[in-house]
Amino acid sequence: MSKLTVAISELKPFVGDTVDVNIQETYTNGANIKVVPTAANVTVDKPHLLRIEPDGSLKVLGVGISKVTIASNGISETVTISASLRSNLKYAKMIGGVVYVPAKSVFQALGGTAAASNGGLDVKLGDTSLFFKAKDKNAKLNGENIILKTAPVTEKGEMLIPASLFTDKLGATVKWDNKWRQANISFGDAEMTIVSPETASLVKKAMQGSLAKYIGKSYWVNDFLGWDRFSKVTVTDILPDDSSGFVVVFKSASGKTLKSDVLSSASVSQLFSDGYSFLNYDPYKKYKWSASVWNKIKAGKIDYGMTKEQVLFSWGEPAGKSTVTESGKTIETWVYANFDTVAFINGKVSIII
Repeated sequence: MSKLTVAISELKPFVGDTVDVNIQETYTNGANIKVVPTAANVTVDKPHLLRIEPDGSLKVLGVGISKVTIASNGISETVTISASLRSNLKYAKMIGGVVYVPAKSVFQALGGTAAASNGGLDVKLGDTSLFFKAKDKNAKLNGENIILKTAPVTEKGEMLIPASLFTDKLGATVKWDNKWRQANISFGDAEMTIVSPETASLVKKAMQGSLAKYIGKSYWVNDFLGWDRFSKVTVTDILPDDSSGFVVVFKSASGKTLKSDVLSSASVSQLFSDGYSFLNYDPYKKYKWSASVWNKIKAGKIDYGMTKEQVLFSWGEPAGKSTVTESGKTIETWVYANFDTVAFINGKVSIII
């Protein structure tokens, strides 16, 4: 055998993923033979990050960088796998200029374990052990006493540790993103993000952009999702969607929560500006029409003697209009897409076809 070729299905996977190991042996006679991983000698330098499965694949257990070495017939090849966390962790905080992160969830994301012990937290991370307590700078690293820059704190039952512990003792890089109020812990290109309680609202506000101006405003339903026409609704929120769309949340006058379908940003703006779906005024106050006329409009009906405004509310805009003047009378005819026709004489409905 002259050469050993190793290919990993994903060199930058996420925690929880399974990656495949492909091995090929090349011989001096030109032959190439594929070798199943279980037939080769596969070793991992950090088994708390990668676990070798029975079929020879690798299960990603934690965030970090691990080297995988494959040996066959006296030749070995080493590849590096950088694993990151797909989903963000919660409850990072900046306190007095110090970045704090939740101890238990962060160490678990790093492939370690964290358990309550003697009033503190006992952490195992590969060959490394740590012990620390809230409000105490004194800690232990691999059984040796160390002094932390700042003491861990407890908030809402969660122990938060200074992120400097990861830079000083574990070789990580920690950055605080002040724009989004979140912490990033990385080992090279293997990384995780821990958001703060403020992060979600900051991201939401940024995604909403100018759409936020509609929140808190009241509108009256004209024609939207079969909702009760001319009822008053108030926009209570505009929720960003995973598909880059938005769901508009309303509250009715009776306190009922109503939601739109997923809309694009442009569609949300159009929703409140074209007058087709919603009105920005109370039609009952603007038009002092009788209850009988309003009932016909809500039922989508028209009747003789109705005005153009009343027909527009009931049937909407026509497909075409024409106007003639004869014998001192102005006759305006509206034709709709379904060929329904209505004619006005001096502004009043006189013919319905």
